[in-house]
Amino acid sequence: MHQLSGKAGGRKTRRALRRQTSADVAIIYMGLETPGLLRDLSTSGAAIELRGGFRGMVGSSVKLTCDGLCTVEAHIRWFRNGRIGVEFDGCSNTAAKVHAYFKYYHREMMFQVA
Repeated sequence: MHQLSGKAGGRKTRRALRRQTSADVAIIYMGLETPGLLRDLSTSGAAIELRGGFRGMVGSSVKLTCDGLCTVEAHIRWFRNGRIGVEFDGCSNTAAKVHAYFKYYHREMMFQVA
């Protein structure tokens, strides 16, 4: 599902369809690095499963580093149950990095039939 309610609870409509992924990522907040796992990614943001202690707050700026994605800047949109959601700044450079990630680094899951 790529749409959120535009009115209830102050949520807004997502701008881009997110795709599931599974890639190691480092979240850098105030000089401290926390490991995580990208769970879904789009040109407008990402959901990240945290793999360590994290003290960032909603609205805070973070940097994400990931093989294939390089470094991108984002703002924390939500934080709950060991996961965070981030929103990218919307610049064309970030969108190009996300497109390149899916083109060159992301591999769709392949199932073998026995």
